[in-house]
Amino acid sequence: MTAILRRLLPPALRHAIMRWGRRFWLFFCRCLPLRSRVLFYSIRADGRLLENAQAVYDRVDGSKVIFAHKLPHSIRENLLACYYLMTSRVIVTDDYVRYFRLFHLKKGQRVLQVWHACGAFKKFALDAPSLLTPAQERATHAPYTAVAVTAEACRAPYAGAFGIPVERCLPIGLPRTDSLLTGRDALATAFRRKYPQLAGRTLYLFCPTFRERDGERIPYASGLDWQALSRALRPEEVLIVCRHPLMTEPLLDGKYPNLIDLTREPTSMLLAACDVLITDYSSVFYDASLLKVPTVFYCPDLADYERGFYIRFPEDLPGPLVTAPEALLPALRQTKSDPPVERIAAFCAFQLSACDGHAAERAAAIVNEWMQ
Repeated sequence: MTAILRRLLPPALRHAIMRWGRRFWLFFCRCLPLRSRVLFYSIRADGRLLENAQAVYDRVDGSKVIFAHKLPHSIRENLLACYYLMTSRVIVTDDYVRYFRLFHLKKGQRVLQVWHACGAFKKFALDAPSLLTPAQERATHAPYTAVAVTAEACRAPYAGAFGIPVERCLPIGLPRTDSLLTGRDALATAFRRKYPQLAGRTLYLFCPTFRERDGERIPYASGLDWQALSRALRPEEVLIVCRHPLMTEPLLDGKYPNLIDLTREPTSMLLAACDVLITDYSSVFYDASLLKVPTVFYCPDLADYERGFYIRFPEDLPGPLVTAPEALLPALRQTKSDPPVERIAAFCAFQLSACDGHAAERAAAIVNEWMQ
C-alpha cells in the first residue's frame, strides 16, 4: 500500500493522507477499552527483551505482551505500537517511548520505567544535548508512574532529567543487576568453557561508548596504536574489545593474537571473566563495581566531551583516570596488582545501594499490584 501511494500521489498529498490516517488510528485506539495486560515495550533489540526488562517480565503475573523493535518503525509497527500502548493497563519500558509525544494515556494506565543504565552518571534527557526540544523531552517522560533507580542519591538526577516529581523515582535497584550478583560464577565458567585458550590469562576488557556532537553520532577515535599495544602486552595478557551496541565502526585496525573483539558476547559474561575493565563514559563500570572488578577510565577526549556528569568526574570514580594512550597499559597493570577496593566499595554504597539481588522482585511486585 505504501509503495502504491509513493508512485501515484505527490509527496504533499501522500503525507497528508498518512497524517490523517494516523490521527484516525489514534482516535480509534482511544475508543477501545483497556485490557488487563502488561505491555513490555523496548527499542533496544528486535523481537526480544534485553536483561533488564526480561528480568521483570519473568516475574510478572497474568497477561503480558512484548513489543520489541529497534527504530525506525515500519508503518505496521507504528500502528501496532499505538494499539498496545493505548489499550494496555500497565506499560513497562527500558528506554524512550517516542509515541508518548503523540497522545496522552488513558485514566487508569500506569508506566514503569526500568532505565537500561545503572546509577546517575552521564547527563541525559532534559539535562543533555538532544535532537528533541525540551517540550518533546518532557512529553516523552511525563507518563512515568514510577522509575526504578539504583540508590537514594540517584532519585533527584533522574527526576530532573525526566522532568517528573522526585517521588516517582523509587530506589528499588535495577532488575538486570540481580543476575550479576547471583550468577557471576556461572557466567565466568561459561566464558572459560567457550574460550579455554584464555583460561588463566590476565584479561583486560575494553568497553568504550559511542560519541556524539550536538546530539548527532560521530565516529569514535581511540587514539591507540593497536600494533604497538599488541607488542607491549606480555604473553599472559590479553585485551578484549566489546563495543557499545550503537557503535557500528570497528575499533581494531587489524588482526592481533592478543587483541580480540568479542562484541557479540554478553557484556555480563565478559565482566564476570575479566580482571580489569577499561571504559570511558559508559555506565558499564557500575556493573563492574558490583562484581568488584576494578576499572581504569581511558578518556583521551575528556576536554572535548560534551555530556556533563551527575557525579564529580573524575573525583567520584572508583578507579584511576588516564588520558594519554601510552599511560593506559601501565595503569592497567598497576590496577590489576593493587585494585582500589575501598574506592569501589564507597562508590557502590553511594550509587548502587539498592542493588542487592532482589531488584526484579520489587519491580515485578509494583506491576502486579497495579494489575490487581
